[in-house]
Amino acid sequence: MRYVTWYDALAYCDWLTDTLKNSPSTPKPLAHLLQREGWRVTLPSEAEWEKAARGPAPTPGPSPARGGGVGAYPWGDDFDPANANTAETGIGDTSAVGCFPGGASPYVILDMSGNVWEWTRSLWGKNWGKPEYGYPYQPGADRENLQAPRDMLRVLRGGSFDNDRSHVRCASRYRFNPNLRLVDLGFRLVVSPFRL
Repeated sequence: MRYVTWYDALAYCDWLTDTLKNSPSTPKPLAHLLQREGWRVTLPSEAEWEKAARGPAPTPGPSPARGGGVGAYPWGDDFDPANANTAETGIGDTSAVGCFPGGASPYVILDMSGNVWEWTRSLWGKNWGKPEYGYPYQPGADRENLQAPRDMLRVLRGGSFDNDRSHVRCASRYRFNPNLRLVDLGFRLVVSPFRL
């Protein structure tokens, strides 16, 4: 999805949580988490998003064939326009999820780089030039407050089809007004024990 505000994305998460909770077709493990454990469908935190993009922390020994949590991009250190929908790819618009299988993260998650910027739960703060909630991620300090004032900027991750290689790195972060929609703003979902 694109052209969605942060609030649109959250409303969709709430709707999907309720729908999956009450549907007899929901797979049993997911139904158990939603119905009995109190989990919910939500946006990832900034840290969860980066973990999904980078993969597990590297283990001692020979380097793994895939990124293993150390690459600049989900697929490793070297940028390759065949792995993501970016300005270098030249498509100039969004693409269907899965068009760039070579860009999968070590967890085999697609399109973590490029295509659309993805909203996270995480706060940036009110100042465009200086984040109140910096990175590396420090949990706490109310940085995942879903009830924060509407003038608090939210963190976006992943870059988009109109960004170059520097903005689609796993570590790249951006901020935007949660009340606005643009052609290159979208979201990704997680199922999480996150509590409001």
